[in-house]
Amino acid sequence: MKKSAIALCALLGSATANADTVLGFDASIGAWLPNYNGDIGKDDFNVDELSLSEDHITFIQAALEHPIPLVPNIMLAHSNIDTDGSAELQSTVTFDDETFQIGATINTDLDLTHTDATFYYEILDNWVNLDLGITARKYDGEFIAISEDRAENIQLTGYLPMAYGMARFDLPFSGWSIIAQGNGTAYRGDTLTDFTAKVRWDFVPAVDLAIEAGYRVMTLNLDELDDLQSDIEIKGAYIGLNLHL
Repeated sequence: MKKSAIALCALLGSATANADTVLGFDASIGAWLPNYNGDIGKDDFNVDELSLSEDHITFIQAALEHPIPLVPNIMLAHSNIDTDGSAELQSTVTFDDETFQIGATINTDLDLTHTDATFYYEILDNWVNLDLGITARKYDGEFIAISEDRAENIQLTGYLPMAYGMARFDLPFSGWSIIAQGNGTAYRGDTLTDFTAKVRWDFVPAVDLAIEAGYRVMTLNLDELDDLQSDIEIKGAYIGLNLHL
């Protein structure tokens, strides 16, 4: 009986150790500090004229990896992108169905908040890591323009399917990694890319806690996603914390 109990304990311990090896959880949280360039609206209004606020954007990402064959890993991410600005118009501008006249002062709010659900496979998993998959991006935002005599509110609530890829290079015995991660799509006349390049330093190896910093660039060339016509580039530095279990 004692031998059986010892064997059972050894088996459970082995299974637990193996589960720790093959199951993985990875989470990052950080701030993105972007600036905005490009055009918006039917008349290609330059967003530089809006003097959009360059406040930091919060970002969170969490991934669960498992050993089940053919079933993809899953990652959820959320970016809270919201900025406002104002301008005195030097020309007539049309946003969706509303036309704002020369000389009018408009106040605007641009919200591109979105949530990603990504399903991916680990193609490589050693000192070189490569993940490939697909992302469903759900927008929950809007563009608002208000003047003294009129207002326009364009809801941005559509979905976009996107390709996903991530490559990470671990520098041996250093705790440093170089990471490139991105999404892209050309769907029904809309083109969108979202790319981040960063370095990561595992400064608390005992619990796999790391700090990461880099640069994120997002481009939105939208004609069909709701009624928000735009050709915008959002780019800036990124800094965050990462935990891997």
